[in-house]
Amino acid sequence: MGDVVEFSRAAGPRRSKPRRSRTLWRDVLGEVLRGERLEQQRILTEVAATAGVSPQYLSEIERGRKEPSSEILGSVADALGLDLFEVVHRVSERLGARLDDERREAERRERLEVETSLAFRLDAGSRHPLAAFESDASGARRPADTFLLAA
Repeated sequence: MGDVVEFSRAAGPRRSKPRRSRTLWRDVLGEVLRGERLEQQRILTEVAATAGVSPQYLSEIERGRKEPSSEILGSVADALGLDLFEVVHRVSERLGARLDDERREAERRERLEVETSLAFRLDAGSRHPLAAFESDASGARRPADTFLLAA
């Protein structure tokens, strides 16, 4: 008889969700609609029936899986007692806030990268690049690398 060959579980292709780097409009729209529905203490099937859509479809909208047409969005907004303008306004406010957060986070990461790079250089024995003066052998202070400050 032949040898038994074991196959590892990692041998096959892995199927994972692709990571999105940016927030999608449909994700925030779903958060706004679900938040309003829960605030009103209404169940999904009730709002779906009032809007004339299936509960499954409304659930997919709320989870950001489907992007509804303007007619469907208007029906869901009406079922929640909201104007379409109010829904779009809430979504745009949240997207704007997230964009600001993403910008701040990118700036923070960039600062951290620069600080880490400078700290590495200092650990390697080099002088801090932003120091404007250094002492010479006689103890007198003289300008050093002042061009770095201008940059």
